[in-house]
Amino acid sequence: MSPADLVRLFVRHRNAANLLMVIMLVMGVVSLSRMNTQFFPDFGIDMVAISVVWPGAGADDVEANIVTAIEPEVRYLNNVDKVTSFAVEGVATILVEFNAGSDMQAARSDVDSAVAQITTLPEDSEKPKISRVARYDTISRIALSGPFSEAALKAIAKRIREGLLARGVDQVLMFGARDEEIW
Repeated sequence: MSPADLVRLFVRHRNAANLLMVIMLVMGVVSLSRMNTQFFPDFGIDMVAISVVWPGAGADDVEANIVTAIEPEVRYLNNVDKVTSFAVEGVATILVEFNAGSDMQAARSDVDSAVAQITTLPEDSEKPKISRVARYDTISRIALSGPFSEAALKAIAKRIREGLLARGVDQVLMFGARDEEIW
């Protein structure tokens, strides 16, 4: 059926064109009501990083003795999507990426257990540091000023920070306050 035939069909049968338009509008409204919309959409980096420092070791030694020991242990954990490793002079970094929606507390625990079982790491290497990779976007900034001493403003800022953390805010950073010094 050519485009000209389709136009001819709708010219002859006006009700068919109107019915098609109503169907498209209803489908659009239904789709809109089911669409996931959020002001701050959920996103996460489902990744755990393992870092091992081996002072004085070359990149080849780090690769051969640390990366090859850790990678096979974490590659086949539940929900692992991808494992990426970097070896530079004195440091090995292994990034374990998990499938989207994975329980990251359980994933971190699985990585901890897998790395703890490794007995072949070099004796003079440091203990592996395992951390969850997190990304934070700045949501808000609060500036404090007023007829108070610097120490009083710092105390107020600390109270505000503690209150936000108690309400479930994941991370609150303070900037601009000088470290206390004795003159």
